[in-house]
Amino acid sequence: MRIRTTYLKVKDMQQSVRFWETLLERTPNRKSEKWTEFSVGEVRFGLLLNDFGDEFTGSGCVPVFEFDVPDLHIFLNRAKALGATVVLDGLNDETMKSIVLTSPDGHEFELCACDD
Repeated sequence: MRIRTTYLKVKDMQQSVRFWETLLERTPNRKSEKWTEFSVGEVRFGLLLNDFGDEFTGSGCVPVFEFDVPDLHIFLNRAKALGATVVLDGLNDETMKSIVLTSPDGHEFELCACDD
């Protein structure tokens, strides 16, 4: 078994695609009015337009992106420049080694320098 896809429900597809496309530095594999999908390693990371009336702020889904430490800081700085905000900074916490941010659409995502 493996995780094939994780996705976020978004309110504004164009704004969300611009944010994630620039942050991930890659173009989507698939893109339509209601669905956009990126390849991130072996997992598909998708954006689904919330045009069916769900009320939400952000999401309970928190994708975790793993990096070597120098690359994490480059990605973190790019995320902040694109409007992401820090929710929890545990980069200097020996047990956590990660930082949680929110995208402009309100979705949390985590960057870690994890050492399984």
